[in-house]
Amino acid sequence: MTGLETRLPKHHKVYEQLYEYPLAPVSEIHKNAGISRSSFSRYLHEMYESSILKGPLIFLKPAKNYHEYVYFLTFENPLFTYQCFKDFPHVTSRSLTSGGWNLLLICDRPVNVSVFKGFKQCLLEGIKGETHLSRVTGIDWDESAEKMRSMLQPPEEKSFLYKEIPSIPWGPREWTLYDKFRFNVRAEKKGILEQSKVRYEHYYKWISELSQFASMQAAFYPGGTENHLFLDFLFQSEYQKQLVDVLGQLPSTSVFFSVGDYLFARLSVLNVRERKLLFFFIFQLQEEGFLTDFCQATVISASEFGLDIR
Repeated sequence: MTGLETRLPKHHKVYEQLYEYPLAPVSEIHKNAGISRSSFSRYLHEMYESSILKGPLIFLKPAKNYHEYVYFLTFENPLFTYQCFKDFPHVTSRSLTSGGWNLLLICDRPVNVSVFKGFKQCLLEGIKGETHLSRVTGIDWDESAEKMRSMLQPPEEKSFLYKEIPSIPWGPREWTLYDKFRFNVRAEKKGILEQSKVRYEHYYKWISELSQFASMQAAFYPGGTENHLFLDFLFQSEYQKQLVDVLGQLPSTSVFFSVGDYLFARLSVLNVRERKLLFFFIFQLQEEGFLTDFCQATVISASEFGLDIR
């Protein structure tokens, strides 16, 4: 085993604290993990360096004055189109994939995607719900699979993820802070605030109110994102919360959001065996009535690989 593998239980304890207390200083949460302060800080640095830990990230809630729009697209030359959208206005996230679609776009305004060169098909488009990250409670694949199988009871009550808040009452200063901290709410603030010319009192007011308008969630990938295979699924389902509960038992972070009657899930595996078992399990979920149909694509590249979905 490598050094990182032997420290995996410690890494998981660090992640658990950041998932539960995304804004708490190390001086407070290291005791909950049963790890010394210096070791906790060392593990934290190591996890960021090896891409085991992402965030905590900020995910905005849909509001009457703020929506994001998602597009599952097929283009003749997806790599060219993916690169073209890098600095395209209003595109907040993009993923290059292979499978049921080859380009996934998320925008903060509606976009007429059919006018772009090489456009072939739009599999689905709609208003995107809030992003939810699973809470990784275990690090053993077989134990997680067993727990998922124990939850395979036909769902009864229909459920959907989409919720909307009244408004996000931000001005330019608050949107600047969101843009600077959205990939890691714990980022060192001194340099960011000086560069953005935002005063500390304005930052503290914004961060103290943030949970009203967004969630802050950490992501955990025990093998590091570069060693995980990311698989995107689009499930047609009237039991979205139940699907999230079951698939959220995987031993790495799963990403979910709703698009009307569809549930998007970005799941990850470390090897061929795990991939095979995951597909078998999804077919079992379909047999038990959790979903009526699904489409799948493999992630090739994303602007924030593995956590591009906003």
